[in-house]
Amino acid sequence: MKELMNLSTFKVEMDIFDSDWGKIANFLTRHQLDGIELYVDHSPLPDIPADLIGGVHLPYWMGRHRAWLDDTVFCSDVEDVEKIYLFGGLSREEILLNFRKSMENAESLDAAYGVFHVAYVELEHVFTRRFDCTDHDVMDTTAEFLNESVSSFPGGEPPVRLFFENLWWPGLTFLDPGAIRHFTEQLDFDNWAFVLDVGHLMNATMVCKKEECAVDTVLEVLSKLPEDIVERIEGMHFHHSLSGDIMQSGPDIPIPEGFAEMPFFDRLGKTMEIVEKMDQHMPFTHERCSEIVEYVSPDYLTHEFIIHDLQSIDNKIRTQRSALNRGVF
Repeated sequence: MKELMNLSTFKVEMDIFDSDWGKIANFLTRHQLDGIELYVDHSPLPDIPADLIGGVHLPYWMGRHRAWLDDTVFCSDVEDVEKIYLFGGLSREEILLNFRKSMENAESLDAAYGVFHVAYVELEHVFTRRFDCTDHDVMDTTAEFLNESVSSFPGGEPPVRLFFENLWWPGLTFLDPGAIRHFTEQLDFDNWAFVLDVGHLMNATMVCKKEECAVDTVLEVLSKLPEDIVERIEGMHFHHSLSGDIMQSGPDIPIPEGFAEMPFFDRLGKTMEIVEKMDQHMPFTHERCSEIVEYVSPDYLTHEFIIHDLQSIDNKIRTQRSALNRGVF
């Protein structure tokens, strides 16, 4: 199993390492990590040492499901920057081109995989949690989008192995084996696997408030999955999220006053404040976390945290690796 850390080329994260890939390499060595899971989209790539890259995280366009169902979203009065951020482009054709370019960027880095979210949520949903779609609905449009995206590549296969990640919004949650099967049976290609995001699974169960009980909850969910699905979980995003209280609060989070009239990035900022309370990305401290890794036996484990500064990411990785190494896996 290879152990990675998440990173992007966004300025706020690169500044932590003085935009020096040598310092990043030293950080990996100090923590005995094998590489990086790098966020990659369709933008031109900077000069990146490919030998540091284990895998990549492809872009997540929160509203792509709605755009795939309704072309009129591209003709709305919404600013282009919002359409691109939420839908992935200004037309279906542009979304496809942008995703194909993202996969080509991943291939150019010789990434072992590219993570892709199978989920749908828009800004207001984070507060109301009232959706007009089901897991199956999101999986239907996602499969159609993916099949069309990869069809232009040789053999109709993506140039990088796609790792489908779970969230707690409509789509792939890992709570319903039938829904998972519904999704995978629609795929026209075979170069794919799953990545289990442990914290996201905790969010989906809505009951996790203490770390050791959360481990039990995750193991219980995994035990109900068919063996062939577990075997296809080749990656893991490792962190915990003990946000059971807020997840159980239901649609009781008030939408900020004047939310609809705010500029897009102000609305996004208000939304992300809530998302970060739900999706805590905290390091495991209890050695029983290793039982999750042992059960799944992934090929890649990414220590995935929110990166604010060097000291915090250093402490989080050290804390979690210490918990893993105290366990047996």
